[in-house]
Amino acid sequence: MRRSRAIIMVLLSIFVSVFLLTACGRSNSAAEPTVSKDPDSSKENIEKTLYKVTFYDMDGSTELSKEEVKEGEAVSEYTPQKDNYIFMGWYATPSLTHKYDFSTPVTADTKIFAGFLEDKKDTRSFAVVGSGKSPVLVTSNWGTVIGDKQILTKEADKNVYSISLDLCEGDEFQLATNTSWYDQRGAGYLTTTSQDKIEYLASSGGNYQSAEAKKANIKCLKAGNYTLKLTTYPGADVYDTENSNYTEATKENFNSNPYDTIEWVYNGEPKEAAADVTTSYYIKSSITTRWNDVYKDKYRFKEVDGLPVLTIKLAKKEEFLFTSTVKTGDTESVGNEYVKFSNIKDKKSLEFVEGSASDNIIAKAAGVYTFTYNPETKELTAAFKAK
Repeated sequence: MRRSRAIIMVLLSIFVSVFLLTACGRSNSAAEPTVSKDPDSSKENIEKTLYKVTFYDMDGSTELSKEEVKEGEAVSEYTPQKDNYIFMGWYATPSLTHKYDFSTPVTADTKIFAGFLEDKKDTRSFAVVGSGKSPVLVTSNWGTVIGDKQILTKEADKNVYSISLDLCEGDEFQLATNTSWYDQRGAGYLTTTSQDKIEYLASSGGNYQSAEAKKANIKCLKAGNYTLKLTTYPGADVYDTENSNYTEATKENFNSNPYDTIEWVYNGEPKEAAADVTTSYYIKSSITTRWNDVYKDKYRFKEVDGLPVLTIKLAKKEEFLFTSTVKTGDTESVGNEYVKFSNIKDKKSLEFVEGSASDNIIAKAAGVYTFTYNPETKELTAAFKAK
């Protein structure tokens, strides 16, 4: 009996000890400070994610360099060197169709591709070909004549050509290598058409930045002395072999380049007086001349009371426009002025003619028409008499 009591007392003593220890543990735990769970309190201690930016050669696989960039920051640009090649910039795609924007924050592993062109020496000679009232273009006669005054000067060991010349308002021209207009470089190669918000040059075919403008004439909007600079990258020349008129013999007529540029500087007023030019106007029509340029007296405007006038018989729905020639001394060449439907502002005249989608003029009825043109205002009027 005594032994049982002793065992009970030992067990009771152990129970009390365990209870007291547990109670003390709970009391100490409650006294510990609370840890803040505010995410903002640890922002400065969290490092930004690092992303890999890899620079590749134009083949898309050869690694040029690698850099680690913190998330949200921009990668630094550099210029790689490659023997016998010219670096043209960094691109976002291996097809080199879109330039990489180095101001863009990096948010993932990124690949950037180098654009290189073969550093090929240009052995061609370029000249100004066109027409107008300035001395160089009057003589050029759309490239029929290429002399010292038309030829651009090439810099030593560089594919850079330049020329300084006077241009008159309305002059039109391109740069080409011969009288057949091989390797022509037109308005689409201009880097700009304006300076200080003033338009000095334009494309005769509309927007100078369009693909079609590559072969469009450059038109002078402000008379003055200009310096033109052509930079070429012959290693990137391409040929329109899909054109139905393409042949190996005439391939340079179908040559273009995505990197060539024409820069220019306006130097001020013309240095020479404009050439003394006489302009004549001729009809060119679907029926009367069968869309041929026929420079015969019966199709030419005659001067009446100081203005060019043409009286001619036209068929109903005959489509036409008026072209021009310019003459200096004994030399007469094709001009760059065309008179079309948009030159007619007079409401009375519009009773007799209408316009085509290409801005040509269409006779509403068969009969005798008299056209009067004012070169100063560029306005054309029409009178009509039935047969």
